[in-house]
Amino acid sequence: MDDIYLDRPNLYIGFHGCEKSVGMDLILYPTHIHMSAHDYEWLGHGFYVWENNQDRALDWACNHHPKFKEPFTVGVVYTLEKCLDLTDKHFIELLSNDYPEFIKDIKHFGTSIPQNTDLKGNPDPSGILRYLDCFLIEHVHSVNDIAEDIPYFDSVRGAFSEGTPAYPGTQFGDKNHIQVCIRNKKCIKGFFLPRC
Repeated sequence: MDDIYLDRPNLYIGFHGCEKSVGMDLILYPTHIHMSAHDYEWLGHGFYVWENNQDRALDWACNHHPKFKEPFTVGVVYTLEKCLDLTDKHFIELLSNDYPEFIKDIKHFGTSIPQNTDLKGNPDPSGILRYLDCFLIEHVHSVNDIAEDIPYFDSVRGAFSEGTPAYPGTQFGDKNHIQVCIRNKKCIKGFFLPRC
């Protein structure tokens, strides 16, 4: 596949679920972007956006642990640019191909292989705590990044099936979504108050 089709320069609209004070701060001071760096992040470390899905962003904010005092969503205008797009076969293969090297590095350092788990710590490939996914994606970044302040991949994008079936006999979950992890703050073009 020719590399000219791999970049994602289009503008996107998304929503960031957060505490209201954080959302208002982003609107008033758009350079105050907090990059999440937890070991269980679904798409690695960065600024998270629910792609074109305000309802899911608000649902997440309302059910955040610990609870937000004022759950809120702020609109985000962004580009993906050079994106590790896990809805695209090319990038899924990149992750698959890196996995053996990742396991080799984990064993070299004498640590256990991280696992995705549920909230109780039970192994679950689609669990809410994505330690394996986060560590593998961060491993791909560590191999590809030129310098700490110049990420090779500007963003990571993934589609997730989540929640209970929307109706009997389907795989459509009531919390299905596309999520984006923005690694390069230059991809964020602005924030806005969503219309009610």
